[in-house]
Amino acid sequence: MTSPRKNLAIGLVTALSLAFAAAANATIVGSTYDFSASSTGNTAIDTLAGTFTDPVNAGICVGPPVACSSGAGLSGSVAFANVSPHQDTITFTFYGSTSGAGPGSFSLDLGNFQTTGGGSILGVSYASGTLGGASSTGAWDGTFASFTFTGGDYDAIGGNTVVFNVDTTRAVPEPGSFFMLMGGLGLLGLGLIARRKLQRD
Repeated sequence: MTSPRKNLAIGLVTALSLAFAAAANATIVGSTYDFSASSTGNTAIDTLAGTFTDPVNAGICVGPPVACSSGAGLSGSVAFANVSPHQDTITFTFYGSTSGAGPGSFSLDLGNFQTTGGGSILGVSYASGTLGGASSTGAWDGTFASFTFTGGDYDAIGGNTVVFNVDTTRAVPEPGSFFMLMGGLGLLGLGLIARRKLQRD
């Protein structure tokens, strides 16, 4: 026979689970975001700016020559991954090379994220990897993450990846969830009192 205390504990766990189900961890995996790119110096870039929803992400072509569809220039792609409850990664994968692109730089801007699970992005930072011939930096301004690659000619023959960490924060539970919890606990308490009274009678 289950004891009243055990029933109370089970009820508390269930109520808490229901109340805070909405407080899922934020993640950029599966998110919708705005994308744009720019270049400086001798570096040129071609991309389709706009709004994307992961895993259908933006692609770029850096040059000169800017002719990735013909196998010339530096092509790049973007991928998101979740590595822990409060951290995601953005990985840029590059193939090919440029000729006469330096000195210069190109920047990839991703922002206005509609994260999966609510919550928000706290910041971005370099994690690992290199793009041949370039230095890589990342910055977060509260709305957009900007990733800049600076150097001479870029060389990713055979493939290069550059990974950035994205720190996220847990979504705040909705007020309705809190009141659901309080109501559930109240009903649980009334049920326990009624049960004890029946046992005494």
